[in-house]
Amino acid sequence: MLFFDQLKKNDPQLRLLTMVVLGGLGVLLAGLWWVQIVSARDYQARLETQSFRTVRLPAVRGKILDRTGVALADSRPSFNASLYFEELRKPFDAAYTADLAALRRQLHAQMTEQEHALKHPLTRKERARFALSADQKNALRQRARYQVASNLVAYLSARLQQPAALDEQKFQRHYAAALVLPYPVLLNLDPTNLARFEEQSVTLEGLDLEMQPVRVYPYQTTAAHLLGQLRRDISSAEGEDSFLNYPLPVFRGTVGLEAAFDAQLRGRSGSKSVLVNNLGYRQSESVWSAALPGENVVLTLDLRLQQAAERALAQAMTEVRGAVVVLDPRNGDILALASAPSYDPNMFVRGLTPAEGRYLSDARLRPQINRAVQENYSPGSIFKIIVGLAALESGLDPRATYHVQPDPASPGHGCIFVGRQKIRDLAAPGDYDFHRALLRSSNAYFITNGLRAGIENILRLTRRLHLGELCGLPTRQEVRGNMPTLPEVRARWTAGETANVCIGQGEVDVTPLQVAVVTAAIANGGKVLYPRLVAAVAPQDPFSGGDRESFPGGQVRDELGVRPRNLQLVREAMLAETEDLEGTGYAAFHRGKPGAPVLPTFRVCGKTGTAQVKDASGRTVDHTTWFTSFAPYEDPRYVVVVMVESGGSGGGTAAPVARDIYLKIEELERAGAFRLPVVAQKN
Repeated sequence: MLFFDQLKKNDPQLRLLTMVVLGGLGVLLAGLWWVQIVSARDYQARLETQSFRTVRLPAVRGKILDRTGVALADSRPSFNASLYFEELRKPFDAAYTADLAALRRQLHAQMTEQEHALKHPLTRKERARFALSADQKNALRQRARYQVASNLVAYLSARLQQPAALDEQKFQRHYAAALVLPYPVLLNLDPTNLARFEEQSVTLEGLDLEMQPVRVYPYQTTAAHLLGQLRRDISSAEGEDSFLNYPLPVFRGTVGLEAAFDAQLRGRSGSKSVLVNNLGYRQSESVWSAALPGENVVLTLDLRLQQAAERALAQAMTEVRGAVVVLDPRNGDILALASAPSYDPNMFVRGLTPAEGRYLSDARLRPQINRAVQENYSPGSIFKIIVGLAALESGLDPRATYHVQPDPASPGHGCIFVGRQKIRDLAAPGDYDFHRALLRSSNAYFITNGLRAGIENILRLTRRLHLGELCGLPTRQEVRGNMPTLPEVRARWTAGETANVCIGQGEVDVTPLQVAVVTAAIANGGKVLYPRLVAAVAPQDPFSGGDRESFPGGQVRDELGVRPRNLQLVREAMLAETEDLEGTGYAAFHRGKPGAPVLPTFRVCGKTGTAQVKDASGRTVDHTTWFTSFAPYEDPRYVVVVMVESGGSGGGTAAPVARDIYLKIEELERAGAFRLPVVAQKN
């Protein structure tokens, strides 16, 4: 009351102040009314029409390196020219408005023409036929969007001088399902087009560059079977966000090292949130978690030796099908592991063409099979190394001779009868001691002495060599091979079956890697090693503070447990195989007969083999040729095993491949470039 009593007095200043205060309150009340009452539905609609979309950020996949640090599998940035729909919203609307107006004019003209023809105004029902339905408007809007985008892509194609076309179905699907994401129209721009785009980008509204990491194999088919394959995958790995609106695809390994070390190589994907409006256009975005790059996998493989092995194998014959293993017998390190035919793993990243799909599915070539570890083969005469050792351990006198009788059907060759079964011998008739029998690869000699030693003694030696078991390679490609067990031979076995085993036929199958492990044990004095392919897993950034995981070499799996003298007898006979004029491997390692050695500083110990491949009815349909070896004789540092399907003979087909590989090794050693430490051993 005191306040109003004061107002009744004639005080102009007080009245002015009162009017200002009341006016301010009125403005505040009006604003509050406008926000709370009038605009409430508008704000509510705006909140409801805006939402967040979560998007995966793929991580950069780790590298796969050879022992010297050369990348066999790498990741590089791929620059794509992409359409950003939020920047094209106005052109889309303008094109739709123009097309809608043109269509309405056309319909109105048709309606007028109809009225003139009928000579009376159309009824409401008749006019309805000239009205646009919601579906027609939507189709018109879609077509207008596509036309705008197609014209923009055509303009870009002309400016970059690179053919490009917009697939309408893919464009419409992307717009409907992933409007918030850019739509790539030109993939993997080369440096020239990248520069052109940057020059022209100011005038290209709605187009911009998008960078994504992509897997690349710089040496194409080199070591492809070991490296393995990738596929695109949208699932979330452990530790990653699993509830994503747009889980952009990442690469996952399906076989080989890419699969075995996928968890380490792929890193951890990040995520970002994108704010979109009611039409789905992007308004803004923010990164929730950054992607963490994958780790590098360091191999024991040497790229130069791997390439040399693959070249030598490819030159063995037309459309060669075979494998090569190069192993260090001192520590089990795999220096090269090749399989032919090969394939380019890059095509799984970019997508297979029909021709590539037909090649990969060829039933005869089977290019995706890693023949070094993933296929069983009869060893043929290279198995005589094991049979000979078992016979020596059982008391065979290496100086005692055995007379090989001539084959009545082919007097120039020997033979042996086991029961009523005649087994041919490619060695000539005559007297053979252990040394000559191994270098001439006499079937009759080793069958006779294998039968005397007994199948159980032979199998005990194969068990110490772990034949018929996996070698433990981490590529998910291995097969076990086949080897009879002691219970099997005790339950049912015949002399004929033992005779077949003695020459590497029958119920005996091995892989080239298993043969390399056997040969390494002969070379190193009896240590059966685990082969090592992966030396370490290490962070891409050495200063990131991440842990380094090393896999030590030289892991001994077993001991042969044979007398050193007997091992030496086998080694000397294997040396004679390549240095004696009668040796089945002599021609491959000498120029002429007699001739100078091809490898003057390397004395190679080897054993050739040729195994028959039989069909279900027992008929011989093919041959598998072998050459297993180690060098140098005085200080074994390399084991080289070669297997070629459909070859002529071990000495004529497989041994020359090994010779070419030893030539490369000799060249690298002379240059001082080969004896390098594995990257994983560096501090």
